[in-house]
Amino acid sequence: MTSGAFDINDSQVGTTSLILPRCRCSCLPIEWEELRSISTKVQQDLDDSGMIEPHHEFESVYAMWQAELGGISSEMRNVEVELRAEIGEESPQELVWYAHAHKYWDDEKNCPLSENGVLGGFAHISEIDINCGAGIGRVSKLLLLPMFNHVDLVDQSPRLLRGLEQYLGADEILLARVRNLYCMGLQDFEPTSASYDLIWMQWVLVHLTDLDLVRYLKRCKKALTPNGFIVVKENIFQSAEPYDIDRQDSSITRSAVYYRSIFKQAGLVVLAEWRQRHFPKELYPVKMFALA
Repeated sequence: MTSGAFDINDSQVGTTSLILPRCRCSCLPIEWEELRSISTKVQQDLDDSGMIEPHHEFESVYAMWQAELGGISSEMRNVEVELRAEIGEESPQELVWYAHAHKYWDDEKNCPLSENGVLGGFAHISEIDINCGAGIGRVSKLLLLPMFNHVDLVDQSPRLLRGLEQYLGADEILLARVRNLYCMGLQDFEPTSASYDLIWMQWVLVHLTDLDLVRYLKRCKKALTPNGFIVVKENIFQSAEPYDIDRQDSSITRSAVYYRSIFKQAGLVVLAEWRQRHFPKELYPVKMFALA
């Protein structure tokens, strides 16, 4: 049993210490030049793949993020956003992007405190996929805690955190092995350097902008022990287009090529890539990436 693991978007309470964010990175002005650089590299990798067609609404990845974060429609020119970038003005749309996701998942109507709730009404996949990181501790209870001495967890929803002790049960020994509970979004989280043998991320990276995702993965890379690695498990967009935007909960379902570009820009190497078998056809396919 190895020493420490970190589970993204799964959280427990009990003897766990609750840690609130030290800062709110998402409130800072968007670094448009850094976002442009990341988006341009993603676009180049998409073009070079020869398998991805242009998006039906946006001419480029950067144009998409300008529209989503800059408060302009896809039909408008990007001059307004460029002017904001030059004067360093904060874009309120970035706050809206993260606020939509938080509001959606913190609403009891959208996400009841049950496996069916956190799985969006698809609890029947439980028999296929036991390690579904979905806010109530499934990955930690069924996968990580049986394998690691200690687990730290993060989730931005206080409502979900309050319901997690019930899901874990009354096993005090199990609860004692959950060290820290971080109540914040991933865009704000800074894990301690060289602390984790495994960092597990599942069904949550869709809510991060490309800029915040690259920055976050770089921080996670520094948080790994010498032999540690990262697992990313996410839905993959397999249409001819590179991604799909869901404005209801501010999420972006990326293609595998898109993710590989992000991983590369974060300085990570893909050690293994595997597609989830026997997944319902009505859902986006799921892929797992092992990174170091």
